[in-house]
Amino acid sequence: MRKIRVLVVDDHTLVREGICAVLALQRDIEIAGEAMNGQDAFEKVQRLVPNVTLMDIVMPVMSGIEATKLISASCPQTKVLILTQYDEEENMYVAKQAGAYGFIPKRAASSDLASGIRTVSGGKYFPASFNQLTAS
Repeated sequence: MRKIRVLVVDDHTLVREGICAVLALQRDIEIAGEAMNGQDAFEKVQRLVPNVTLMDIVMPVMSGIEATKLISASCPQTKVLILTQYDEEENMYVAKQAGAYGFIPKRAASSDLASGIRTVSGGKYFPASFNQLTAS
């Protein structure tokens, strides 16, 4: 079974550790690494080439949106899945424009995280409605 390699990006150590603990329970997902901001994420994607980068939006040094633009342009084989507490539709649109393949509010992470990772690793949008987002 091919494992989906995931880079977990969040500026809060406790959040990263919690996400990694949840993902460790999935037999088809492995943690490729962790990053604490967008710049760190971009550098680690270059080196680790994960299948999926699980990205927070609001972080110091470089935002998740800026990092998503860089990763999407330079490493198209790595799909970005946004995981954020800032789940307003405007953020969803901006994330999609930056090249993200999915968007999960942190409040829905426990139920959607593994399926979101599996979906975007296959090159599909998560949720499916994310693909229909356009400027309003």
